[in-house]
Formats: sequence, structure tokens, C-alpha cells
Amino acid sequence: MVNYGFMARASITKAAQRKRTADSNLQWQKAISHLGRAMVSKLSLDAVFREFAVGIKGYVPCDRIAISRVDRQDKLTGLFLISPFPQDSLDDDPELSPREENVTQWVVRERKPFIREDTSVARDFETDEHLKRMGFRSYIGLPLVLWDRVVGSLHVASNKTKAYGKRESAFLESVAEWLAIAMENARFSQQTHRLLEEQGVLHQLTSEINVLDLDALLQRLTKEVLNIFKADCALVRLREPNGSFRIRAISGMELAPYHEASLESQVQSSSLIKDCRPLLIRDLKQHNASGPKGAVVETLGFRSYLGVPIVLKGEGIGALVVLSRTVKDFTERDVFFLQQLAAEAAVAIHHALLFEELKRLNGDLERANQESSQFLARLAHELKTPLTVITGLLEIINMRATGALTEEQKGSLSKIQDQCQTLLRMLNDLLNLSRIRAGAIPLDISPVIIDEILKSLEPLVAELQRKSGLKVVWDIEPNLPILTTDGAKVETILCNLIVNAFKYTAKGEVRIRIENRPASGSVALVVEDTGRGIAPEELPKIFEGYHQVRSTDTAQGVGLGLTIVKKYLELIKGEIQVRSQPGKGSSFQVILPHTPQA
Repeated sequence: MVNYGFMARASITKAAQRKRTADSNLQWQKAISHLGRAMVSKLSLDAVFREFAVGIKGYVPCDRIAISRVDRQDKLTGLFLISPFPQDSLDDDPELSPREENVTQWVVRERKPFIREDTSVARDFETDEHLKRMGFRSYIGLPLVLWDRVVGSLHVASNKTKAYGKRESAFLESVAEWLAIAMENARFSQQTHRLLEEQGVLHQLTSEINVLDLDALLQRLTKEVLNIFKADCALVRLREPNGSFRIRAISGMELAPYHEASLESQVQSSSLIKDCRPLLIRDLKQHNASGPKGAVVETLGFRSYLGVPIVLKGEGIGALVVLSRTVKDFTERDVFFLQQLAAEAAVAIHHALLFEELKRLNGDLERANQESSQFLARLAHELKTPLTVITGLLEIINMRATGALTEEQKGSLSKIQDQCQTLLRMLNDLLNLSRIRAGAIPLDISPVIIDEILKSLEPLVAELQRKSGLKVVWDIEPNLPILTTDGAKVETILCNLIVNAFKYTAKGEVRIRIENRPASGSVALVVEDTGRGIAPEELPKIFEGYHQVRSTDTAQGVGLGLTIVKKYLELIKGEIQVRSQPGKGSSFQVILPHTPQA
């Protein structure tokens, strides 16, 4: 007799089991989808791995998780561990990487999962022995594949035997697909961020090359290198004039401890500087550890070294070095970027050397100029004393105190007096210029009446007119305002301009014009002549010291008249404008404010 009730109950039980399985599968699919989206949204590998570790909890036994990355040359670039679970941070453990490479290489090569049900009865890989010693009894390894390329591998271990079967494998395979995408997204994001950082640093350093002093720029450079390379120390070492090397900037540690273990610096820096080639040492501990580099490993704990030469005009003058206390796989891009930074440093050093040389030359010129001014001032002072005596004696002779003079004697005496006055003006110009350069020219600001200055200049103008035979035109506006300025300097300015006009005019006239300009609150003092004029290329030079217009057979003096005019106008806040046409004459226009601005 058929027991339909039993069959019905069995059918219900199977249906319930199928429903539970379906619900479980649905729950797993939702978990996988949720976890995948969460991982893909993260933009750093640490964040991706943390999300993964938290996401698989409750679905797969996971007392230990290891994730390795594979670069585009199919080279392992790091092993990230989460053990024991959970853990606050992820550690890159270089000591465990070689042991994991056995299983990792198999998984990467075969592109399929590998399940170890019991590590105590297996001897295929060193991984079995290693995990057994750590207390893990079973594990699973899976390749991380993206677009038919292996980007890494995933390893999950449990302290129980047979913790992983087809179901766990299927779950992890599905999650691994999302993990591969998330890792690639994070890698691309990090590369983009790194590229932007690099370009920003290069742009900033380029813009600051002419702003910052060399030491400040090099210190800024080491800080940026430390940040971009995520290293532990960055330094710049430059060659001294005696051939030794000195650290000019360091970031990540104090200079004193590095000096204590700096034997390596001399060896490595001198080597890469001499060869003008980058030097990359992945692991200092395995690279000639018995040599001088061993001191850096033991004393300071550095493991990886990357240095590039700083080259100036084809010669190595220093090194830019990055050091890490963990083993880092520096890439060709890292080397290229560091070389770019070293090139910027070379430009800055070149500018600094030019600036130092310029400062030295300026100092030499300043000292020479000062010595020259002092010498000329002493010379002018010493010459002025006997010249004053000679002038006095000439005046006595001219007054016939020694008897009557013949016409020939009178002519000779007049020539001597003229030359003495010319020499006296030159000596006064030298003394005034030396005082100006020494900043020893006092200002006597007081009310000044222009008519009184013109009246004091009339004898000089009359004498110049008598000797030259030129026509003199006075064009003075009446009722000129009283100026607040230094009257003695205004008189010297007008005197020098008038003397210059007569000096460079062979025929024609000299016009002296004074006019008030109330709209601008100023007075214009204009001296015009009909002389030979000034060539356009000479105009920018006429106010330079000791400069005289070329091709002037009548020119006398040392070429300081206009220089003093310019300097005095700067002191009393005035301006001067020059218009000239060769063969037709020149016009010098001085603008003086009624009251100088503070």
C-alpha cells in the first residue's frame, strides 16, 4: 500500500530544501552584488581590501586573507595580509611574500582555483608547511582575472580542515571578479592622482625656481618627493668645491642620525654622480650587505634605495635620493619622474650659481665704484685748494695790484681765468657726484622765488653770451608762484642746463623759458638751443655719468652735468623731458611741483 502521506511530506521537505537553497543562493548573489558595488566605489587599494575582508565575513571561513598584485609584466608587486581577522590595518609583509609565491605562481599560471582541504597531509607547496605552523588547516587560492589578464591572486585560509568546497569556491570566484575590477579601478585612480601630483609638483617647482632661495627650494623638493613616493626619507646631496658631498636638504628624518651612517652616501652618491646614471637597489639587505651600505640597513633600517644624478652642463654635481624602510618595487616611471625633478633641481642650482656669481661681481663693482668715488672726491678736494689760490692771485693781478698790464697780458690772463673756472666747475661736479653716491647730499626745503634764482644766473649767462656770441632770449612768465623746494639744487640744475646749451651750440640762440602750469600744480623750466642736437641712439645715455655726446669738438668737462641734474631732480621730486633733432637743436624741460609730494 502506498503511503501517500509520507510521500507528500517528503515532497514538502524537498521543496523546502530547494527553497532554502534558492533563498541562500539569492542571499549570496545579493551579498556578492552589494560587496562588488562597494568595492568598486573605493578609490584606494587599502579601502578595497578592507571592504572585501568585511564583506565576506559570514559567508566564507576566513581566519587569514592574502591578496597579491601582478603588474603588467606579470611580476608580483606585493602581498597584502589580513591576519588575524579582523585587523585595523593591512600590512605588506616582505618576509612572507617568497613563501606565498609558490601557490600564487601556480594559481596565476593555471588561472584556476586551488583548494587545500588539509595542510597537515599535503606537501605540494611550502605554503602548506608555512600555514600549518601558523595554525591554518585549509585554504583556497584563486586568480584575479580582468579582461583576460591576471591582475593578482586571492588566498583565504581557515584554522579548520575542509573549510572550502565547491560552494565557497563559487562564492569567492564571483567576488574575485568584482575584486579584480575594483583593484584595477583603484590602480587607475592612484595612477591618475599620482600623475596630477607629479605635474603639480613640477609646475610648482618650475614657478618657484626664480623665487625661492636654493636651500628652501631643495627642502621643498625633498618634502614633495617623500609625499609622492610614500617613502621614509628623501635627500639632496651636492658636491662641494673641495670635491666632497654634503646634504643640502633632507626630509623624513633628522640630518644627524643620517650622518652617523653616511658611509654609504659617499659610496652610492659618488658612484651614480660619476656615472651620471640612476641607481636602483630593491633590497639593500640582499645587495652587498657586508659593504658600507650595511650601515644604513642596520643603523637606519632602510631597505630600498633609488637615486638619480643631478646633472649640470653634462657633469654630475649631486644626487636626489629616495629611501624606504620597506622593500619597494620602484618602476621605470618612478625613475623617470625623479629624473625630471633632478633636472628642475639642476636648473635651480644653475640659477643660484649665476646669482651668486652676479652678487660677487656686483660686490666687486660696488667696491670699485666706491673706491673710485672716494679717490675722485679726494682728488677733487686736493686740486680745489691750489686752484682757489691761483684764482685769487689772478684776481689780484687783474685788479692791477701789481702794476699795469699790456693788452697781450690781459688776453692771456683772461684765458687763464676762463680755464680755471672750467676746471673749478669740473671739480665741483666730481665732489657733488661723490656726495650723491655716498648719500651725503642734504636737502634744504624752503620757499623759493624763481626770479631770484634767475637773477643770480644772469652774470653767468652774460659771460657765456659774450664769449660765444649767441643770442639769448629770456621768456619768463610774470607772477610765478613761490615753490617749496631746495633752491640751491634748482639753481644748479638750471646752471648745468644753460652751460650745456652754450657748450653744444655754435650759432643761433639759447632760449630760457619759465612758465606756470596751475592745472598740474607745477612750474616748467625750459632751456632750448639751436645747436647740433642729439642723435636718437644717444638720448638714453645722456644722463649717464661721464657720458658726452660724440663728435663735439667744443665739448669741455667730464660729462657729469646732466647726471647731477637727473640726481638732483630725483631728490626734489622733479622730472625732466628731452626733445632733440640732430642739426636743429635740443630742448630740456624740467617740471617742478609747487609743493613736492611726500
